Amino acid sequence: MNAQSLSPKELSKALVQIELLERKPIGIKFIKSLDEIPSGVKRFGADSTGVAKSMLCAMWGDAFAGAEPFYTVKADHVCGGGAIAAGFGSTIPVEQAAKFMIGEKLVYGTLEGLKTAMASTLPFKDGEFAAQLISPLEKMNLDDRRPDLVFIICKPYQGQHILRAYGFDSGEIVHGIGGTSTCEMVSSYVMHTGKPTFTLGDLGGNTGMNIKPDEVLLAFPFPLLEIAVKNLQRICRDSTMYKHNLYRELPVA
Repeated sequence: MNAQSLSPKELSKALVQIELLERKPIGIKFIKSLDEIPSGVKRFGADSTGVAKSMLCAMWGDAFAGAEPFYTVKADHVCGGGAIAAGFGSTIPVEQAAKFMIGEKLVYGTLEGLKTAMASTLPFKDGEFAAQLISPLEKMNLDDRRPDLVFIICKPYQGQHILRAYGFDSGEIVHGIGGTSTCEMVSSYVMHTGKPTFTLGDLGGNTGMNIKPDEVLLAFPFPLLEIAVKNLQRICRDSTMYKHNLYRELPVA
């Protein structure tokens, strides 16, 4: 593919207009050093009069709700999983987290299950990144605010359109991921594979991002999003099954 030609704002506008998305996509940028934070971007909680703490999924949810671009660092986080997904490193040891994550009606049944799930997302190294810039995609750019990943909350049929558009010419299929934390499944996993994915998420992450029961989350490496956007007008959107005289087995009363 040629070098990026559509801006983040143009990509966001096209996705929203063509697919009639209820919420505009967001972009995130992983930042290795604090001196790389773009000028004019405030820190998370800068407008708070008290202590500002949150979770990564909720911060992403703030951007989906229209918050201005902001950056976050490890000290802003109360969730170890979110801190890991941002590349900051866990806020507490996994054995300590296990005390409130493992057991009946909790997140996992065993410590080994927890560790296996975390490893499956291809996690970052502890402290690999110092900050994360979070923003509506339309407010990012191709320079100092160039996103690494783009997240899209959509209905399943909209996601089907976007993912088929991505593979329209290449025939490449997209594999989904499920079974652990929403933030981890669409963060390090996508960065390390370099491939788009989709997920049904998990209870906590979906709550933080306000993902509704009839919605899914798509995650794209930013350079690949343009492929899907440019093909959205080219894909088939209406089934031709009605043209065939199909015999249908009747349900048993």
